[in-house]
Amino acid sequence: MKPWIAALVLASAPLLAAEGDAMTDAERAFLLEQLEQSKRNMLSSIEGLTMAQWRFKPAPNVWSVAECAEHIILAEGFLFGTAQQVLKTPAVARLESATAEADHKMVAMVNDRTQKATAPEPIVPSGKIASPADAVKEFTERRDRSIAYAKTTSDELRAHVTNGPAGPMDAYQFLLAMAAHSARHTAQIREVEANGAFPK
Repeated sequence: MKPWIAALVLASAPLLAAEGDAMTDAERAFLLEQLEQSKRNMLSSIEGLTMAQWRFKPAPNVWSVAECAEHIILAEGFLFGTAQQVLKTPAVARLESATAEADHKMVAMVNDRTQKATAPEPIVPSGKIASPADAVKEFTERRDRSIAYAKTTSDELRAHVTNGPAGPMDAYQFLLAMAAHSARHTAQIREVEANGAFPK
């Protein structure tokens, strides 16, 4: 296991154990809004693409729409699975950063494409998603599972914490990051499609 992944999944913040803390109604509503809006935008971004458009690369070191979409799909399972692993850590006191303001800032941070990041190995695209239709199917299946979970879960998402890309993060924040991550790379898809050489 890569060190980054091990740290993400296993390293829990040194906080004292406390009673469990499920997400509030407002937190659930915000998470569902982010999941559903980013789902619509992602599917819209690849709707009706030809195979030439799907595979077009603006530059050798810039991802194609196909690569962006595969990365989004892989990250959906990776980040959802990370949130589930975080729930297996001991319950701790609710983070001081577990607030609506901090959650909104974290979403904005993930969406900020001026801050570049390198994808961890498990979610680097490798050409496994052959077509836009395949991407629609794979992404929809994963995102619908995430939405169903967010609608119904009573898991104590705010009581389980690990170290993540934004510092100590609870399981709820990993689910928010999952939605924001797909929005971030949907914006990247739109950048590719706006390229002057994008096939017509």
